[in-house]
Amino acid sequence: MKIYKKYKTLINKIILITLILLSIFIYFKVDTINNIVNIVFIGFIFAYALNPIRNSISERFNISKRISSIILIIFIVTLILIMLYLVVPTILKESLNFGEMLDNIEKYISDLAIKLKINDISFFQSIYTQINEEVNRFLSGFSNNFIENMMGIFENLVSFAIVPIVTYYFLVDGDLIYNKILLILPTEKRVIAKKAINNIDRILSRYIISQLLLSLIIGVLTFIILMIIDVKFAFILAVLNGILNIIPYFGPIIGGIPAVIIALIDSPTKALWTIIGVFLLQQIEGNILSPKITGDSTNMHPIIIIILLLIGEKIGGFAGMVLAVPIGVIIKVIYDDINDYLF
Repeated sequence: MKIYKKYKTLINKIILITLILLSIFIYFKVDTINNIVNIVFIGFIFAYALNPIRNSISERFNISKRISSIILIIFIVTLILIMLYLVVPTILKESLNFGEMLDNIEKYISDLAIKLKINDISFFQSIYTQINEEVNRFLSGFSNNFIENMMGIFENLVSFAIVPIVTYYFLVDGDLIYNKILLILPTEKRVIAKKAINNIDRILSRYIISQLLLSLIIGVLTFIILMIIDVKFAFILAVLNGILNIIPYFGPIIGGIPAVIIALIDSPTKALWTIIGVFLLQQIEGNILSPKITGDSTNMHPIIIIILLLIGEKIGGFAGMVLAVPIGVIIKVIYDDINDYLF
């Protein structure tokens, strides 16, 4: 007992670290826990993003947070259903051309080889054959993964249906949960915890809202550009570019590549115009939209952001890159607040 009292702080820290590591291990190894945590996390993200809107509705119409949360969630769900109703037929219509697109890829490679007279040289012939095989293998894998992902989406419809419910409870009882978590901390530590959480909320909310708004604008502009150039799968490519634009620096570049490839399959001229359009869009975003909308919302050096993105990609792929900057913001704010508190 005396030993425990003497090393109480150290023992508690070891127990805490052990529990955290055990939780991480269980999260990655147990699918059921993984799914539950993901649903709760997604619900929290939605609630966090919708919280300012909910507060505005409550204040403007003088209604309770519970009622305004219900109204907001019903509105969002209805909006999503309407979008799906309008969008899914378009996606299915464009998907009908997918088989034709695959045939065009192989034909384009063959025509390119003939134009460059690659078939006349055995060395380049082998390279061409290898590239052809790799393209076919990639397309086959892409098709299989696409089908598997679509099946996975339908299998997880029940899980998706739970997200609005989780979001609702986070919206309604968010303050209660927040206060309960603070009670875990010692009284003297709650002041710094509140300050850190408030700072995180201020910076993170500004970053998330600005990135979502910027991605929406980029998605719409991409769709307009691709429609003008008459690139196939314009809607899908625009949505993809908008989503990838959430990732700073790398997102706009990665998001433009599929559009160029699809345009190249149709014609080199169309691909050239697509490159010009994507380049101009990136310049508009980087020099006009991004400074106006996002500004320096994270207060982090670009090198730090790039390092965070690379680490995030290695750990969690696309999701890791999306979450890398917000997690970096949280760590930075906590560090700054603790540093101010101690020194």
